[in-house]
Amino acid sequence: MQVQTTAPARSPSILDILRNVWLYGLAWSAIAALSLLKYFCLSADFPNNSPWMIDQAKFTDEGWWANAAIMHQLLGHWRVAGDYNPAVVLPVWPALLSILFHFTGVSIIAARALNVTLSIATLVIVFCIVRRYTAGHSAFPATLTILVLAASPFAFFFSRLATLDTLVIFEFFLALLVASKASMQRIWSLIALSLLISAMILTKTTAIVLIPAVFWIAWQAIDGKRTGFVRAIFSVGIFPAVLVKLYAAAVSLAGYGDDYRYFFAVNAVPPIELNHTYATITEFLRGCLWIDRSLCYLVPVILVFSIVWKRSLWCNPLSTACWIALAGQTLFLFSRQEDFAPRYYLPMLPPLAIIVGIAYTEVVFHSRKIAFTFAALLVFSAAFNTKMILQFLSQRQYQFINAANSIKRIVQSNPQQKQLMLGISGSQISLMTGIPSINDSYGTEDMNEKVLRYQPGWYLAWNTSEEQEKTFLAPFRVEKIASYPAFDDDDRNELILYKLALRNENISHH
Repeated sequence: MQVQTTAPARSPSILDILRNVWLYGLAWSAIAALSLLKYFCLSADFPNNSPWMIDQAKFTDEGWWANAAIMHQLLGHWRVAGDYNPAVVLPVWPALLSILFHFTGVSIIAARALNVTLSIATLVIVFCIVRRYTAGHSAFPATLTILVLAASPFAFFFSRLATLDTLVIFEFFLALLVASKASMQRIWSLIALSLLISAMILTKTTAIVLIPAVFWIAWQAIDGKRTGFVRAIFSVGIFPAVLVKLYAAAVSLAGYGDDYRYFFAVNAVPPIELNHTYATITEFLRGCLWIDRSLCYLVPVILVFSIVWKRSLWCNPLSTACWIALAGQTLFLFSRQEDFAPRYYLPMLPPLAIIVGIAYTEVVFHSRKIAFTFAALLVFSAAFNTKMILQFLSQRQYQFINAANSIKRIVQSNPQQKQLMLGISGSQISLMTGIPSINDSYGTEDMNEKVLRYQPGWYLAWNTSEEQEKTFLAPFRVEKIASYPAFDDDDRNELILYKLALRNENISHH
C-alpha cells in the first residue's frame, strides 16, 4: 500500500471564499480607480519637483512625435520639407494620431487620452499573460502584479504624456501574448507576431532590444526544440527585418530618403568609452530608483533566490523573458553612457513587476507566512505610491498650457504676422494650440536657409534667445513680446515669445 505523505488539500470554507472575494474586490476597485484617475485633468503640466524632473519629454517629445499628424491636420500635408520629420522613420504613432485628430482636431488632451487608454489596455494584457504562466492559472499573482503597475507614479505620470514609450510597451506585451499562443498549427499567430514586431520597430527603433524576449516566449510556446527555433526566428526576426527593410526602400523611393538618413544621423549612439564604465554603472543604478524603490530592492533578492535555490523560476518562460527584456533595456541604457532620461527606464517597470508576481507563486508554495509578508510589502508599497500620485494631482499646475493659450491669443490677435512659430518646443506648442511651427535645432536643410525660406512670424525660446549667437535670426528684427514661467528645469523654466520682422522687406518670399 502506498502511504500518503502529504495532507489532502482542504476545501475552501465559506469564510475563505468571502475573504478572497473581499480582497479581490478591494484590489480591483483600487486598480479601476487608479486607471480612471489617469484621465483626470490631462491638460495639467507634468508634475514639478518630481523624481523625474530632468526628463525633457515634457516640453519637446510630445510635439516632435505628433508633428506629422499636426501638420497633416493643419496644412493638409504631414511632411515639412527641410524640417525635422521623424514620422518618416517612426510612422505608427503619427498615423494613429492622424486618425484621432480627424475626429477631435489637433488636441493635446486627445493625444494624451489615447496614451492613457493604451496604458490601461496594457494592464489587461499583462494580467492575461501572467495568469497564463502562473501555476494553476491563479488570479492572485496576476492581480498583485497589476496593482503594483496601476499604483506606480512612474507609469502613471509618463502614461499621461503623449510619447512613444507607452505604445511600445503595449505592443511588446501584446506580442508576448500572441507569442504565447504560437504553435505549429497556428500560422495566424506567427503572421500576427511578424506584423507586431514590425510595428514595434516602426513605433520606436530602440524597441529592437525587447525582441529577444518575444522570441523566447514564441520558441517555448511552439516546442522549445530545433523546429520551433527556426519558426520563431523567422516570425520574430527575419520576416520583421524584411518588412522594415521594404518600408525603408519605399520611403526612399517616395523621395524621403534624406529625412530617413537624417533621423539616424542625429540619433546615432556614440561609441562606448570603457573608461566611463564605472560612472555609467553608478548612474544606471541610481536611475533604477526612478522606477520603484521597492521593486528595485526586491528584484535583486529574487535573482539571487532563483540562482541559489529556486532554479525552477527559470523554467517559467515568462519569468525568463522578463529577465531577457531587462537585459536588453539595460544594454540600451549602457549605450547612452550617462545620458539617461527617466523615460528610458519605463519599459523595465512591467517586467520587474511580473518577476515579483511570479516569484510570489514560488514563495507561497513553501511558506504562507512569508508569502503573506511578501504580498503585504507590495500592497504597502502600492498604498504609498498611490498617496504620492494623489499628492502630485492635488498640487497640479497649468503653467505650460496657460503659456500656450496665451501665445495662441497673441498670435491670433496679430493677423498681419505670419501664423508660423519657430523653436525647439514649437511642435509642443502646436499640439496645444493648433498653430503650425518649425524646429530651430533640427532639420535636413541648412538652418539659415530654412528659416529664411519659411520666414516664421514668431520665435519661441527657453530662458534666453541668444539672438546674437543664432545666425538664422540675423535677417529679422527680434522683439520680445511675453515670457512665461514653466517647469522646474534650470534650463527650461522660462518660455519667451518673440515677434519676428524681416529687416529687408525686399527679401523674396518662397
